[in-house]
Amino acid sequence: MLSRVEAPDYYRVSEVYMSAHNARTGRTKHIFFAVFGLLMLFVLYYYEVPLLDSNSPARQRIAKVMWLMLPHGIAGALALFLGLPQFSDRLRRRSPRLHRILGRVYVLGVVVSAPTAIPIAVILGPPSLVMAATIQSSGWLLTTALGLYCARSGDIRQHREWMIRSYPFAMVFVVARVILAIPAVAALGEVAFVSVVWSLIAAACFVPSLVISWGTLFRRRAVRVPAPRVKTNRAAAVG
Repeated sequence: MLSRVEAPDYYRVSEVYMSAHNARTGRTKHIFFAVFGLLMLFVLYYYEVPLLDSNSPARQRIAKVMWLMLPHGIAGALALFLGLPQFSDRLRRRSPRLHRILGRVYVLGVVVSAPTAIPIAVILGPPSLVMAATIQSSGWLLTTALGLYCARSGDIRQHREWMIRSYPFAMVFVVARVILAIPAVAALGEVAFVSVVWSLIAAACFVPSLVISWGTLFRRRAVRVPAPRVKTNRAAAVG
């Protein structure tokens, strides 16, 4: 009895699949960076520039919490703008020292911005958003703290995953204001405000884990190698 093992180049197929998947992921990430960067600039122009006018209604509304709003806003803006490039693979590869510096500034921004959001919500209201601010701030602090702990412990994979969970809590600030700038949504008043904020906080709690699991699913699919097939040639024996 003679046997022959067929061994197709499954590893080469897997590498090609992974290369294509990484290219798609890179394009998606670049599109995300560009779109979210534009959204941040829009929010800065539409909501924050009017605060420079001391007679504007927006400035007068926050006048009684200005002592809280300044550290909250500056630290939150640092976290938003410096946190985004932290997801760049190129930055992590080419300048790990810069990545660590930006990461420390991001953590500092979270530590200052997240807790101050709660008293601001208590003072400015509405009361229905005090718990929303508490949950958002707690989630932002917790995920960031776990990401920092994993980085200092040398568990880089878990560090990246926890920071992916951290940043969406900061994104709530931007995305909520973009949605509320839509005239049809703004016309609904406080109902729209509360609904949008609570919906985005809920999304920040579970969407990052879905994104992480989705990527893991495709990585497993890419590296799975089928067992080699065995063909058996039977020859009649004479004798």
